Amino acid sequence: MRTTLLTLLGLAATALAGPGSYCLTDSDAQRVANNFGQTIENYSDALADRVLTQDFTDYSDSVNELINNGCPNGPQPLGSATFTSLADFKAGQGAQPSIPFQILNVWHNCDTVTLRWRSSNPGTVQPEQQVTGIIVLETCFVGGQEPWLIDTVYSEFNSGAWLYDLGVFQPTCNATSAKFFKRGISWRPNML
Repeated sequence: MRTTLLTLLGLAATALAGPGSYCLTDSDAQRVANNFGQTIENYSDALADRVLTQDFTDYSDSVNELINNGCPNGPQPLGSATFTSLADFKAGQGAQPSIPFQILNVWHNCDTVTLRWRSSNPGTVQPEQQVTGIIVLETCFVGGQEPWLIDTVYSEFNSGAWLYDLGVFQPTCNATSAKFFKRGISWRPNML
């Protein structure tokens, strides 16, 4: 009874403080991370409608690189938003197969959740390479069934390993390139 009363008093105090004063708790952050993971691993339009805002935006040069099949002049320019609305995300993610998504770590501040994740690509044609990434999820508090909706995503991961797993990219593993990096020479695109 005392715990319930303290919880209600805490919620009332937060509500009286006004809009924008809500902050994610550890359990809220984990729920947001799990919700996003489910949009990758167990996607449905209903799930996207429930956990993403209508003006959802997703930025990921890693995904853009996959869309472009590793080509420098593909249809999705690097640096541009990957999805600029909930409808765009639903069309893109809804066309993808389910992708295993393991959350490794979750951190948060008042309205942003950062997670580190790992995945394996079930559609691989090559011996599978590990794919790991970092995602930053900007959220907004709306209350209700899903109190925190995901508004903006910033995501990067090892798209080279993913392209290899898909059979799009064939690395040229040779002693010359290994020596190049062992000597501590900094990599610059115009050097290769």
